[in-house]
Amino acid sequence: MPSTKTLLLSITIIVILTLGFTYWLISELNTTLVEEKGVTKQSEEQSEEEIDPERYVDDGTNSTADDTVPSENHFIKTLHGMTHQKVFADEKWTLVEMTDKRIDDMLSILDKVKGTGQYEHYDLYYNALTKWKNGNFENAVDIHNQLWSMKGGTVGRADRSLTAEEEQAFVEEHYN
Repeated sequence: MPSTKTLLLSITIIVILTLGFTYWLISELNTTLVEEKGVTKQSEEQSEEEIDPERYVDDGTNSTADDTVPSENHFIKTLHGMTHQKVFADEKWTLVEMTDKRIDDMLSILDKVKGTGQYEHYDLYYNALTKWKNGNFENAVDIHNQLWSMKGGTVGRADRSLTAEEEQAFVEEHYN
């Protein structure tokens, strides 16, 4: 029978080898996943908004232009997606182009549900869209974050409004 010292040394070596192999395996899997997705690390100075193309809601058609009244959840998702054109956030999960026509269509939907209680946050939507219709987007960060919170957001809180140049670049990249 081996001595206690030999037994403890053997067990310690086995544990160390097992931990080393597990660390290597996890690192290798992570590296493989990162390479498959084409993800690269960015320094903080180069940090940019991340937008996954699969997160788009707006396929170029105006989903608010028909005569039906969407669910409040769909309305929130569309409105929230519209704010992404105006705000800076680390992640943007929904993109819907903010156009004068879309704002008018969204206001038309609100006209249909006015006084029915169908939309719990009617006043929030109405006030935001009315300001936007008049060219005032100062509330975009606040509206974004309220909608984001209502949807249970955990990443992608808006930090600030985009500059005119940033917004133009965003529109050209995502909608042209």
